[in-house]
Amino acid sequence: MTHDELISEILVILLGGMDTTMSANTIILIMLALHPNIQQEVYDEIQTVVGTDPDQTPTYDQLQQLHVLTRVIKESLRLFPSVPIVAREAEEEIQVNGYTIPKGALLAVFVYCGPHQDPHHWPNPTRFDPDRFLPSETQGRSPGAYLPFSIGPRNCIGNKYAMLSMKTTICTILRRYRVLAGDRCKRVEDIRWEYHFTTKVLSGNDIRLETRELSM
Repeated sequence: MTHDELISEILVILLGGMDTTMSANTIILIMLALHPNIQQEVYDEIQTVVGTDPDQTPTYDQLQQLHVLTRVIKESLRLFPSVPIVAREAEEEIQVNGYTIPKGALLAVFVYCGPHQDPHHWPNPTRFDPDRFLPSETQGRSPGAYLPFSIGPRNCIGNKYAMLSMKTTICTILRRYRVLAGDRCKRVEDIRWEYHFTTKVLSGNDIRLETRELSM
């Protein structure tokens, strides 16, 4: 890469990821508010791994040890993917299940209502269950069943950065605040959102923040 190409790629990661991670963080906080037992698990893990001082910045290695939080993020992205549509152009004519896909055709995968809701891969697919991403549950699952960052050589260049960003943000909030359900969004079914090329969380998805009693 030239210097200008490198700068361009970095800008794509930083700027392109702002809107998508913002939507994802909003959904994650709502899901934690609606599932207080899971929120407590995440908080306990953070206290154990990162420590009780909320001013202590989590290190890269500590973020990698937040396994419960990682599963919560992944399950939130399964139910509400930040990029709900993945498109590719066929570089050559291919055969798929008896259909001929001509060269140059645009192929689109509707991630939200397709693989992420497929009961073959996700029993009771509308239920929020972070344990779907336990190592014992992911063995044998098709890599194409989960596409929050697309897949293959053209997957999202910022996927690792996005995960670190989301973990850091959620970790920072939970160490100081307990996230509670709001007056208008009391169930997963109440979440108001739209999906276009990216997911848009609409107004009306309220939560409340309650300050924690900090133990140093």
